[in-house]
Amino acid sequence: MTHSILVVAGEASGDAHAAELVHEIRLLAEQNGVAAPRFHGMGGERLAASGVAPLIRMEAVSVIGIVEVVRHLPTIWRTFRELVAVLDRNRPDAAILVDFPDFNLRLARQLKRRQIPVIWYISPQVWAWRSGRVSQLKQLVTDMLVLFPFEVAFYARHGMNVTFVGHPLLDRVPRFSPDEKRSLRERFGLGNDSCVIALLPGSRRSELRHYLTPMLDAAEKLARHDASLRFVIPRAPSLADADFTPWLRKVGLPVRLIPDAFYETLAVADAAVVASGTATLETALVGIPMVIVGKVAPLTAMYLRRFAPLPYVGLVNYVVGEAAVPELLQEQVTGENIARRLHDLLHQTAERERLQAVYAAIRARLGETGASARAAQAVWQRLTALPRRAALPFQTQPQPDAHAP
Repeated sequence: MTHSILVVAGEASGDAHAAELVHEIRLLAEQNGVAAPRFHGMGGERLAASGVAPLIRMEAVSVIGIVEVVRHLPTIWRTFRELVAVLDRNRPDAAILVDFPDFNLRLARQLKRRQIPVIWYISPQVWAWRSGRVSQLKQLVTDMLVLFPFEVAFYARHGMNVTFVGHPLLDRVPRFSPDEKRSLRERFGLGNDSCVIALLPGSRRSELRHYLTPMLDAAEKLARHDASLRFVIPRAPSLADADFTPWLRKVGLPVRLIPDAFYETLAVADAAVVASGTATLETALVGIPMVIVGKVAPLTAMYLRRFAPLPYVGLVNYVVGEAAVPELLQEQVTGENIARRLHDLLHQTAERERLQAVYAAIRARLGETGASARAAQAVWQRLTALPRRAALPFQTQPQPDAHAP
């Protein structure tokens, strides 16, 4: 007798958080002397490595922005229908939906119709924009597991069952000593006497189209004034070297693309330019002075300005509740502006010290380590309230009609 759980993540950070949660749930099952739940659903490399299978790959639906989503609608809907077919062939006892609100909210409706409990891990940012969605979440979500303390009051105020588990990045992001940073520079072939700038354009191909050109333009402008500068890109696991080739071929300076060492690559930097999202929080936890860039398609930007104006886009700024980390948005995202902000970060000691104080406040507000384990406990409590059933073979294809001729 065992439980079956559907797990759905749609982008790189959610894939990583979900994989850690699956690992902790397996540990709980072992500690309790019972069979681990069976996991299936949608995700990326990390969920696949954690044993969630068969897995629908998330890359086809991992886009941001209203216009960008419209362009990919046929692929997104095809993936959605495939996922619904999987849950019908292999009905789960519960579902864990990880962030990715536009896709997962529609999936939650399908789960609700089938009376399958929905555990939402990593809250949609309805506290920032599109707050009307909270009424839908209340109807569809059984348990909301949140990463930030301020989210608890928001969801509790709307009558939802909410649990603060803390942020899993506190466990994942290492702290690097000066000696470790020097060693990493040697490992990556970077001089310890040079300044290093990290370029973080994001983990989706659509983000590369928005950010790589202005980031590399800024790098070229800075290098004209200081030939000793070095530039690195920590490649996200969801991307391949070939995804960067069209842009890197055009620049007149060497840029190191380093895979499978995200935090280590970030740690060697003296400053960074970072696409808005989870990477801004990761950069803060590593302690690297940064400028945040945020850019979407023009029509998406028009919609946001008209119907959902945001006070800021960097996740770190939502944590501290003010625009404490500098941001460049939309038409401000140019090579000239990025170069100017990075120059200031490299040469203004007071600004670097101010950002370190901001980062310390962010770390303090994220709670304690052990977030994935606490999230697993919350999932386990929900599972123990469900009846167990006999494990069935996983059906990868529709089964023939027993009454068909």
